[in-house]
This record gives sequence, structure tokens and C-alpha cells, in this order.
Amino acid sequence: MNLNLPAGKLIDISLPLDARTFHMRTYSGFKKDMQFEIEVIKEYEDGGYGQIVRGAHMRLHAGTHVDAPSHMLKGAPDLQDVPLRAYFGDAIIADVRHRGGGEAITPADLEKAVGDIILPGDRLLLRTDQNQDYDGSPAWMKRAPYVNVAATDWCVEKRISLIGFDFYHGATGPDEDEYPERTKGYARAGIITMPYICNLDQISKRRVTLMAFPLNMIGVEASPVRAIVIEH
Repeated sequence: MNLNLPAGKLIDISLPLDARTFHMRTYSGFKKDMQFEIEVIKEYEDGGYGQIVRGAHMRLHAGTHVDAPSHMLKGAPDLQDVPLRAYFGDAIIADVRHRGGGEAITPADLEKAVGDIILPGDRLLLRTDQNQDYDGSPAWMKRAPYVNVAATDWCVEKRISLIGFDFYHGATGPDEDEYPERTKGYARAGIITMPYICNLDQISKRRVTLMAFPLNMIGVEASPVRAIVIEH
């Protein structure tokens, strides 16, 4: 696939993956608690070619990553079935910083933020700046707003191709407790989800170009990405 890259300022919106600071919840159903860890499997001094070699132990959902529809729906498209175009192209920034912990991000919020510029196929990046202080703690999770069912339906109706979250994307509010059902709404519509983004405060324009390519893995539901915004 040939991609024409626009010129402009590059902004890294990927959360650093650091074993000292990155933590993920392990809820019921997990066969093991796999966090992000780095292991040296060959030292410079240990013969061979004088190299150092490290291995990573991690979930495919660690750090900034993309979720294919099969993450939430059995039998839905895996990562290799999603066209690369989904991860590259126009993105719009929805400023919803007025929503705090436990508060709903509503269709009215999204209309006010991007209703005048959103187009079918756009990638929607939700800005709260919560991940500027990411530590993976329960307190961090409680600081997050949530995208309510009506706003999820709004995203589907607007035919966005990807939605990115710079806050704890699993948050729910007092009026609903069906996070899995909400995310299945994205999956049914073929919308890619991209949690754990950050640095949206460095973006000054509402429309930018996003590049967030997954690894070329077969038979998986997610992949880490290096998410980059081009502001032009």
C-alpha cells in the first residue's frame, strides 16, 4: 500500500511503555496476570556476536494500542483483516476537558466539539488530558469520564473509523454499567478503538493527520502502536 505523507509538525501521542509505571487491570477470566516487563535474554558479554538482546512480556493491549473488532465480538475481523487505511488519515480532536470523573461524554458534547467538521471516515480523538498524569492507579481510573451509549451511537451514526481515548476507556457512570456492550457497539460498526493516547494538549488544530500502524501479526485482536499526529 502506497501512502502519501503530508508535511507538518510531528506530535507523538503514544503513552510511554515503562515497566516501572505501566499497569493494567486483571479482572475475572484472565488465565494469568501479564503486565509489561522487559527481560534481558542475552548480555553483551555472553558470547555469540557481542550483542545484547531483550524480550518483552506483555499483553497486546499494553500501552497505546489498537483493538480490532474481534477483541469484543467472537468471529469478527482480526487485526490482519482491517485495512491499513483505518490507521492513517484525517483525525479530529474533540475537546471534552469539561467532563470529569464519572461524568458522561454525551452526543451534545461531541456535536459542540466537532459537529461542524466531522466527516465519514474520520478518526476521533477524545481530549481530556487525563493521561498526562497516567499511573494506572484506581485514582487515575476514577478521574475518567465515560462515553455514554448515546455518544457511542453518535460515533456509529457519523461513521467514524477509529476512536482514541486519552483517559481510562473502561470507565462507566451511574446511569449505565455496560462497558462491554458499549464497546461491542464500536466493534459491530467496524470502528477501531485506540486507548492510552496522550499529549493531545500539544495539538493546536482540530483536524490533523493520524498515523498509528499496528504490527503485522496474524490471528490477533490487538497490537501496540506508535501513534503520531501530523499537524499541518
